[in-house]
Amino acid sequence: MHDLTQPGAVLRPFPAAEDVFAPGQESLARHLHPLVSIDLSAVRPQWSGWLHLLSPLEPCDGLVGQYTEDEFHAPLLRSNWIGFAVEDGRYRLLGDPRYFLLERSLEHTPAELHAERAEMERHYEIEERAYRASRDYYREHGHLVRLNRFGNGPSKDAMPQELLTQFGGVAESGYNWEETVEFPLEHGIGAGDNGEDVVWPLSPSGRRFEHVASVPGWHYRHSGADLIVLFYEPVEQLALLTFDWS
Repeated sequence: MHDLTQPGAVLRPFPAAEDVFAPGQESLARHLHPLVSIDLSAVRPQWSGWLHLLSPLEPCDGLVGQYTEDEFHAPLLRSNWIGFAVEDGRYRLLGDPRYFLLERSLEHTPAELHAERAEMERHYEIEERAYRASRDYYREHGHLVRLNRFGNGPSKDAMPQELLTQFGGVAESGYNWEETVEFPLEHGIGAGDNGEDVVWPLSPSGRRFEHVASVPGWHYRHSGADLIVLFYEPVEQLALLTFDWS
């Protein structure tokens, strides 16, 4: 793709939650905003189906999943990493939804996290409003723009934003998502003349996750990760998200 401000036939911005989450997983839409769906065959011809690049509403500070490390983490569900099984083009979380702080009721939230929970609830409200403002503007005008500092409409410079900043290719090494939280990775040298250092996350069975797409979360919302990175493991049909923070 050359003009990443336009979806063409291979991107679906702001997909409906029912097209993203598997049956029984609808509550995930509270915690994960669907930004854009991607036709896998456009990334690699041997692939098929659609994957979804999502932006978690958590965190307001720190890392997604940081409050539940002792209880609700799993091999592909850790702080700063969120994994899914892909079932007929929809996602099933590979772990307990209580990975997200607000999935539990206040009654079942540890007392020492009540202040963080209250702050997170306010953050969710702000980001939900911003997501809807961004989605509604896109649907009316046909392109994505940065929001103003209030997150309720376009900024003064309403230039079209890219729906993705990288489509396909490899994940180059050197970003802080590699080191923020321990995760099994394989490093190597990319093909071609440049020979850049590249990195692949590894599945629990040791298979490589291949890069699908990347974009800053704040292209779509008031705030978000400086880069959301989406990977795919085609043999077991797994999707994996991680997040880079400057």
